[in-house]
Amino acid sequence: MGRHWSQDTDWIWSPNWDERDHVARLVQFRKTFTVENVSVQCLVHVSADTRYRLFVNGQSVAFGPAKSHLGEWNYETVDVAPLLRPGSNVVAARVLRYSPFHSGNMSMTRGIIPGFILHCSEIGISTNSSWRCKIDESVKILSTKDWNPALGPSFLSVSEDVDGSKEDRGWLGIEYDDSTWDSAIKSTMKVPILPILDPWRLAERSIPQFPEIEAKFSSVARCDGESDTVRWHRLVQSNEAVEIPPNSQTAVVLDAASLTTAFLQFNFQGGAASRIRIRTAECFEKPSESLTPNPFARNKGDRADASGILVGQDDFYTIDRNIPANFQVSYEPFWFRTFRYVELHIETSSTPLQILQVDYRTIHYPLDIKTQLSHFPSADTAKTWEISLNTLRNCMHETYEDCPFYEQNQFAMDARLQILFTYQLSHDDRLARKCMHEFYASRRSDGLIETHFPSPFPGVNIPCFSLYWILMVHDHMMYFGDAALVRQYLGAIDGILNHFDQRLNETGLVGRFAWDAWPFVDWTREWSDPASAKGDFRNLAVPLAYHRTGVATYNSLIYAYALQKAAELCVFIGRRDTGTEYRRRATSLNNAVVKNCLRGEFFVDGPDGLDEERSQHCQVFAVLSGAVGGEEARDILLRALTEQGGYARCSYAMGFYVFEAVRKTGLYDQLRPMLLEPWSAMISQNLTTWAESAAMPRSDCHGWSAVPIHDVVANVAGLSPGSPGFERIRFEPRRKHWQTMEGTFAIAGSGVVRIAWAPGKPIEFTPDFDAQVEVLGVNGSGAMYQVASGETLAIRHE
Repeated sequence: MGRHWSQDTDWIWSPNWDERDHVARLVQFRKTFTVENVSVQCLVHVSADTRYRLFVNGQSVAFGPAKSHLGEWNYETVDVAPLLRPGSNVVAARVLRYSPFHSGNMSMTRGIIPGFILHCSEIGISTNSSWRCKIDESVKILSTKDWNPALGPSFLSVSEDVDGSKEDRGWLGIEYDDSTWDSAIKSTMKVPILPILDPWRLAERSIPQFPEIEAKFSSVARCDGESDTVRWHRLVQSNEAVEIPPNSQTAVVLDAASLTTAFLQFNFQGGAASRIRIRTAECFEKPSESLTPNPFARNKGDRADASGILVGQDDFYTIDRNIPANFQVSYEPFWFRTFRYVELHIETSSTPLQILQVDYRTIHYPLDIKTQLSHFPSADTAKTWEISLNTLRNCMHETYEDCPFYEQNQFAMDARLQILFTYQLSHDDRLARKCMHEFYASRRSDGLIETHFPSPFPGVNIPCFSLYWILMVHDHMMYFGDAALVRQYLGAIDGILNHFDQRLNETGLVGRFAWDAWPFVDWTREWSDPASAKGDFRNLAVPLAYHRTGVATYNSLIYAYALQKAAELCVFIGRRDTGTEYRRRATSLNNAVVKNCLRGEFFVDGPDGLDEERSQHCQVFAVLSGAVGGEEARDILLRALTEQGGYARCSYAMGFYVFEAVRKTGLYDQLRPMLLEPWSAMISQNLTTWAESAAMPRSDCHGWSAVPIHDVVANVAGLSPGSPGFERIRFEPRRKHWQTMEGTFAIAGSGVVRIAWAPGKPIEFTPDFDAQVEVLGVNGSGAMYQVASGETLAIRHE
């Protein structure tokens, strides 16, 4: 086994370092060097704890490391040859380090010591004491005490307050004199003789680098006067400078047209001692009527109503008080921001300030979308599709994210759906594999996985989210058929299922979880009243029955559902006896639910539940788990979904499972228009991404709500895997919901299928690979076909 490059390269850091009193700090690193002849290729490996941006001769070449955990700490490999020139060169890095002593940024793991590492075998620039470094004292990363409580809990800690007087201007250039900077020191925990390693086990980045795409604001949403609107519009569209007079205040709100994630860019001239507040916000909203507003119950309506207020995250930039009138400075926050609207509040001092540039560079996971639709039944249908794509896009970066604005945490329940939507759009499963492996690496001693991961600290666990990870692995089996992946994760799946089995009570139902768990089910109005939380968020989103007895019907039903999916995983790799055991457990659970929780025409939320304590969730998962079937399942589900009142309603995310249940019971054609109404309501409120839930409207961008992607692909076009690895395609088109269809659809691991139909014409199915197709729901229902690559299967509609 060869030596890893990191064994011959030092991790380095600043000698004057103290992070106990800072949530995060920035450190600058430089190394000047000479190149005689520029080679065709010059590869560098680079990483840092916690984040870095790497520059060569002033140009950004890499941003990382991709979020990961200490057991698999990512590094990037980048070719810097195109930026090298004969003679003097400089490589530099700006490193953001989060302190292990503070809770700042719950989506980024960190080691107990800081470090920056760069290795290059072609030229002598690998990190060692020849590198120069300096703590960037101009930037203060705002801590939780600076956080606006109206936004709810502080998860990110990325906001900055920058003093331009302390900036090291030009430090990225070769001409800069760094002679007063410190020599870097080795950052290590290794001790001679003792078997101690540094905290980071390096692994090459498994996902692509992200493009940063230049973009401009679309319009001015609000400013102080009509003439100012014209001036600001010219600035954002064509970089015509706006001058702010001395000793004045002004404000402007810029509209990006749709919510996005991006690096903001500003260029100023003059304006000594001017202070700019930069507020990024998802939407306009109305002020709370309460003196102590609940941050989880915001007053949101028309998100584009500019008469409202902007509640968002603030960055601050203060121009150098000694700057000459003709001198230009640029500012860019280190981390990307999430916004549809950006408000600038500018206060000048004794000299005018020129605003020369305000724009941004978008950043998202570069998903290669193969599913393309060229015809939509209506403008709202087209908008629903595009909003769904935009929602998913903004929740995909180095991990899948619950929401890009508030948390950027990767949750197992959220990611299960986001990954499935990804499969339905693309052949790319790299981020999905990374996600599954990270949750696998988070395994706990009690058998569960962490609820959100990677994370710097152990989190409050939601036990049922571990079951959603099992569903995630099952989805990958069905779409990609990777037996090695399933085999790797089955031990962890066994541990999760055994954790639930150990909690079965005398009635055969899943009982109370550990004292430190959050038995979260869903954000519903009935379960999310802050008054009933009694000061502990773990009491929210939980059925009332659980509070009384520690038993919720949903917990047993989703456990039974996960057992059945785990049984299919076992059979796939030849563990048939274990599969039989898991099916037997599921049957026992379903029988216990029916015995203890079925009240004639519906399931109650717990065995002691009153008749009025019932939810759509229990009826949906009773259908999915097979606790009820046939006409009984159809009647129970129809009543739960159509009866006005009486049932706690499923959120947008749980809507996915509602769609699955109505398809299983044959209710899809009847109920689809009603089930899509929540997304139509969001369109009428001018959202450009789908919100977290109607009951908890904090976040306006939550990937788990992009359910219309699944509905179009799996239900309308009718494409889903009929066997592991998409070896058999299940095709059940529903043309009554889409009179004219024309599109190509991704089939994971195989290629694409063109599907087309129109009134009076047959349904056409044309794969670009040899395909086995099971056709359902039209003439030839249930028939199997072998379709050669490029051949069109024409299906006559009944």
